[in-house]
Amino acid sequence: MVKNGKIPLTTKLYCYTITNVKGIPHPNCPQKEVTMAKFMLGNARHQLDEKNRFRIPVKFREGLGANPYYLPGKNGCMYIVPEEKVETMFSEMVNQNPYTSDTEFTSAVFSFSGSLEEDAQGRATLDKTIKDKFGFQKELVFVGKMSYLEVWPAEKWDERYGVLDPNKIDKMIQDLKKYGV
Repeated sequence: MVKNGKIPLTTKLYCYTITNVKGIPHPNCPQKEVTMAKFMLGNARHQLDEKNRFRIPVKFREGLGANPYYLPGKNGCMYIVPEEKVETMFSEMVNQNPYTSDTEFTSAVFSFSGSLEEDAQGRATLDKTIKDKFGFQKELVFVGKMSYLEVWPAEKWDERYGVLDPNKIDKMIQDLKKYGV
């Protein structure tokens, strides 16, 4: 919801958990107001276990929804994108004729993409092909990009962004001004 021309950074949800047949909340599960982040911001580090499993950081789970997808990203990272955003991003490709569409692009992107499926303990398995393609070793860095995540091998992240260069801060501020910030 937009208020005074601005998008709020948090949104309020009302949780109606268990009700009886008349729709009255069960006394042990009352209604409650929950405030959650509207955008995924910041970063977090998580480890791959010995079976190449990882957990989505808690602060990003709500923003990704129930059925996120992984896609190849730019500059050596992987994207994790909510299902609704994937539908929007690729809506024009869904009904394309395979003989007239850009099969080079779709092969390159979709062959390294898939549904991110979690086990009962909330862990997702990183396919060996994806692990090798993106150079993931032991530690992953999850970076919030407002409506999706970037996932970086820690070594690449630290090399590119590990230290904030004071000489680049002015350029970053100028870049933000392009977006009206």
